[in-house]
Amino acid sequence: MGALLLERMTWPEVQAEVEGGRDIVMVPLGAVEQHGPHLPLGTDAMFGDEIGRAAAERLDAFLAPTIPVGCSRHHLAFAGTISLEEETYHRVVGDIVKSLARHGFKRIVLLPTHGGNFRPLGEAVAQLGPLEGVRVIAFTDVGLLANAMMATGAELGITAAEGGIHAGEWETSMMLALRPELVGMERAESGYVGDLATGMQRFFTEGVHVLADNGIFGDPRRASAAAGKKYIERLVEEVVRTVEES
Repeated sequence: MGALLLERMTWPEVQAEVEGGRDIVMVPLGAVEQHGPHLPLGTDAMFGDEIGRAAAERLDAFLAPTIPVGCSRHHLAFAGTISLEEETYHRVVGDIVKSLARHGFKRIVLLPTHGGNFRPLGEAVAQLGPLEGVRVIAFTDVGLLANAMMATGAELGITAAEGGIHAGEWETSMMLALRPELVGMERAESGYVGDLATGMQRFFTEGVHVLADNGIFGDPRRASAAAGKKYIERLVEEVVRTVEES
């Protein structure tokens, strides 16, 4: 059966599919923010498009359009970054969920593909409270997906420092697999490769610019499309497993 792209359907088509038993809709939540000198600002939103589509395909789910802008305050030192205040984000998420809940969807999957969206997403879902007849499956633990990336990286001989959490080997490899024409590997360079835990704390509280003036947390120079395909497949597996077990 595969994925159904919500925005390409008519309302009677959506209604018929829901009444026929398709009850899952996936909503990716991306960002428009700097990704170093070698990756485009829309990297996270593109991940949402592609990972969301692959997961929806395996779940026979609807795929809603990726919400392209998220909470990116920690990247505002870099030109082109667009960020929502967390209060705004809470309302955007809440309004989307309540809209979908009216139409018979039984499971609404909220999938952030930007690290800065996880915590505010959890807050948004908490503010929603229970919705009768609807289960909201929100990925609010960044560690779930980050650990999957680190495990896959270790299998490929990539250190956690190289993989990083932003524009490093992991994200660059995925973009090489998905949108190679948008990757400027000739501009790829090392960024912050220090202690991961300390760096992450400063990353989110002070901004990535205090760690690396190129905006990179990691080292993308060993990135490859082959590795990117493995990361994507692992992420999709984690998403599908979590939804199926919910």
